[in-house]
Order: sequence, then structure tokens, then C-alpha cells
Amino acid sequence: MNCTKITKNIFKRLKKRLSKSHKCQNGLVLIIAGSPQYHGSLVFSAITASRLADLVFTCTAKENIPIIKKLSPEIIVHPMKNTLKLAKKADSILIGPGLEQNKKNKNLVKKILKKFKNKKIILDATALRMISPSDLHPNCCVTPHAKEFFALFNEKPSKKTVFKNAQKNNCIIASKGQIDFISNGKKIYCNSTGNAGMTTGGTGDTLAGLIAGFAAKNPLFESALAACYLNGFAGNLLFKERGFMFNAKDLMDKLPIAYKKLSG
Repeated sequence: MNCTKITKNIFKRLKKRLSKSHKCQNGLVLIIAGSPQYHGSLVFSAITASRLADLVFTCTAKENIPIIKKLSPEIIVHPMKNTLKLAKKADSILIGPGLEQNKKNKNLVKKILKKFKNKKIILDATALRMISPSDLHPNCCVTPHAKEFFALFNEKPSKKTVFKNAQKNNCIIASKGQIDFISNGKKIYCNSTGNAGMTTGGTGDTLAGLIAGFAAKNPLFESALAACYLNGFAGNLLFKERGFMFNAKDLMDKLPIAYKKLSG
């Protein structure tokens, strides 16, 4: 099976922000994430998405709301009860970073997947533990690392199993690892940007935020390809500067520079 290598040419396939565009013409993202224990995942994904889309709404646990408001003025924070109302407005929806695993959230995730099949939905982290493959549809992109992939599909990730499960479940899979494998069940791509410094917590949240941000105004598959390449490319820029001494915030802050280098 041939695996097409992602190159910076992927950015030629993405829509450019028009110089005459107005507010809300460059997409609205909804992020359902965070818990009383984990607020950082929400921050990393939401700030990253806000650098690509015009508006980012987040729904999170009530304990998080005052913290997020102080940390990040660019994030519009709502309680979880507003999720379905905001989902109707969103161009793309990211679910899972730092989200608490409980029955209420599980029911919410499944309801969104069933009710909003016309929306581009990215499932990451906790969300992957609250769904089954039968919940997926063509407008879904799952972003598992190796353990999450095995838990969801009962197989180890490889170009063969990623392609097979994307085809079988009619979804997009962006499997994260030393080499990323991304498939929509018709094609399989591989990405080798990135380095061991990106095993630090939070780098997957920036990736999820990138996919959601790109997907607000681009096809979901191309958004996943571009996000994987860009996230790893930014990590490589950091490695050249400081070796493995960087964290997710450093990566998040390097993404705009990396994007400019790649997109021209």
C-alpha cells in the first residue's frame, strides 16, 4: 500500500483569508473541552483555533469559566448547557481535550454526532473513550495516539489499519505517532514532521485546535493533513532553536511563524 507523503504543498489547497473579508466570514469554531481538573487542554486548543477562525466559542465545566476568562480574553466561554445552541452556529466542532469522562458528557457527545452530521466534527482525547466506531460518519475526524487507536479500533495503528478502519467506519482518522497516518478511507497519507520533544502534554491539543481552525472554512480531510504537517513543522523549528527544551505553550506560540513560512 502506497502512503503519500504530506508536503508543504498541502497549504496551496487551503482557502486564503481574503483581504476584504468581514467578521464571521472566516469561520466559527465550537470547542467542548476542559474539566475541573484540566483547563490547559481547552486553552491550548482554543487559542490555536482562534488564530485561524474569526470566532471560537467554548463550552466547559462551570469551575473552568472564571479561570479561562482571566487567562484568555480571546476565548468566548459558555457553560455546558449552551452546547447544542452553539453547535447550530458552528462551522466546525472540536470535542474532547481535557473533557471529564462521565455519563452526561458521553450522552452529549453521542447526541452531537447524531444530530449534527452536517457539521465537521473533530474527536480528540476523552471524546475517543466515549464513542464507538458505529457512532462515526464522513464528517468526523478522530485524532488518536497509539493507545487510543487500539482502544477504539482494537488494533495497533499502521498505514494498513488506519486506512482499513477509515474505510470501514466511513470517517477520517489522523493517527498520531512518530509517523502520523491520515486517511479518509480512499487515500492514505503519512507525515514525518515533528520530533520527540512533542511527547510533552498539550501538543495534541494544539493539533486538534489546528484541525478545527482550518476546518471552519476548508474540507475536513485537507484540514487534518495541513494541521499534522504544520504542528510537526513548528516543533522542528523549536528543536533547532532549543533542542527538546520546549513545551506546548512554546509550540502554540511558534505556530503562526511556522504557518507563515509554509504558506508564504
